[in-house]
Amino acid sequence: MKKLHALTLTIGLLTSTVIVPTASLAKSDDLPYLNEIKKMQPDVSTQELISSINELANNTGNTKEAVSEQIYKELKADEEQGKKEASKKMNTLGASGGTVSVGNSNMGDFFYTGSYTAYLNHGHVGMYYSSNTIVESVPGDGVRTISTTSRKVDKGDAVVKSVNTSWQNKNDAAWWAKDRVGKDSYSYNFATNRSTTHYGAKNCSKLIWSAYKLHGGLDLDKDGGAGVYPRDVRDAKQTSTIRNI
Repeated sequence: MKKLHALTLTIGLLTSTVIVPTASLAKSDDLPYLNEIKKMQPDVSTQELISSINELANNTGNTKEAVSEQIYKELKADEEQGKKEASKKMNTLGASGGTVSVGNSNMGDFFYTGSYTAYLNHGHVGMYYSSNTIVESVPGDGVRTISTTSRKVDKGDAVVKSVNTSWQNKNDAAWWAKDRVGKDSYSYNFATNRSTTHYGAKNCSKLIWSAYKLHGGLDLDKDGGAGVYPRDVRDAKQTSTIRNI
């Protein structure tokens, strides 16, 4: 009888252990705006989103609900800005703006062009590793290099900018970005990429942001939110326009 009682108690404890994580996961999955965030970041897993939200909450002292709401609002704001800029381009250029080569610039400079990533117009940025070579992160290849002749941008919707820092910082940032070629794959996670590692999978804006964060201590992010988007890099206060394309 004692053995039977002990066995029953053990089974009960094991059952309780299994149930707890399931309940915890369900609670996390019920975070506000999570489904809306997933719709705008469809290639990012629910597990990665929840993990990033939890990490941001721990690091900032905010609640998970507040972090989730902030991420959603940033994504919506970026989506609306993308639509607004795309509409302006259509009104200005008509339906066929065409594509042109980005052209040359100085080491450490970067370009921005309108681009759809993960079904949203986040835009795209790439850094000049040399006067005629771009280093960028793109779906499929991850971090790669491409000539300025081959890199096409939308005429009327592209700009080349410089970062307001020393030549040494520009040189070091460009070399660091170039060193990630063949090492870092692409990540569709724009929503929380400020808190992800500098090394490993990253998108285009994360590549440039990390390069100058590590080499110069610059935060090339217009609003400093949970995610750094291509337009955040483009509109960062530490940048200056070289030429519009």
